[in-house]
Amino acid sequence: MVSRMLLLILGLLLMAPTAAQTFRVGVLHGDTEIFDYELSVLKLALAHAPGDHTLEVVPLPETPQQRIFAMLDSAWEPINVFFSGYSPERERRLLQVNIPLTRGLLGYRLMVVKAERLAELKGIDSLAELRRYRIGSGIGWPDNDVLQANGLEVITSRYDNLWRMLAMERFDLFHRGVQEIYTELARPEHQQLAVLPGMMVVFPYDYFFYVSVNRPGLHDLLLTGLVNAYNSGAFMANFLSHPAIRRALEDGELTSRRVVRLALPETYQSLDVIPQRYWHAVGEHPVSLRPATPLITATTPVVGHSPAD
Repeated sequence: MVSRMLLLILGLLLMAPTAAQTFRVGVLHGDTEIFDYELSVLKLALAHAPGDHTLEVVPLPETPQQRIFAMLDSAWEPINVFFSGYSPERERRLLQVNIPLTRGLLGYRLMVVKAERLAELKGIDSLAELRRYRIGSGIGWPDNDVLQANGLEVITSRYDNLWRMLAMERFDLFHRGVQEIYTELARPEHQQLAVLPGMMVVFPYDYFFYVSVNRPGLHDLLLTGLVNAYNSGAFMANFLSHPAIRRALEDGELTSRRVVRLALPETYQSLDVIPQRYWHAVGEHPVSLRPATPLITATTPVVGHSPAD
């Protein structure tokens, strides 16, 4: 009788609807245009997670990443989810949702240079050649560890300063993810800059969602939503049709570039346990494919969820 009662209670608990949650995502640099794709993935996850949840976007234009991660653990929780580049320290300190948001495109790096230096720099075709030049990167960016472990000279500053420093030749190359670079260079203030043709730097890397260790429920909802989105085909439909990804795959000319591969530091090897189905391979999908599933963007409301502010 007792066992039957316990089974009944367990069944009722499993059938109970998931409590509605409010996800407050911090956006680095406050730049929702650059991160429109990543925000679309968050909306996709919530749309495919059990329960009826809402999303609030919290721009953080002047807040360094270390401070943002501290905010995740704050008792007053100004934000409760953040997406950022992988690092072993972040994986240890927080709950990481182990599905790469851009299918690893963040690890396909193109170089921004001054347009007037294109002829001088376009011959770079090896790691040995790349080591001759200074590379601009952000303060606290975890991929700095990857660049430096491969013997590259890295000059760091705040993101908004890096563009001015490149124009002033404080360094030679500014590394950007292939899904970010074309949106950034389309801005009027970057007209004197250009993408270095012919080469790209590649290493296994991506953005991941992070939440506090005190909020395992949020982690589980995001993981469940992303897995469901993959299983339904919605993740790949969004990936292949989002303007930032389409432009990266089309304009990036990834299949014709010389590849300079970087090795990951030993502490980064946990990325190897993520299933291959979640990583993009150059040439894996025809870029002309246009899925029938409607695009979910950061500015498109998800049914059952509030639009991003």
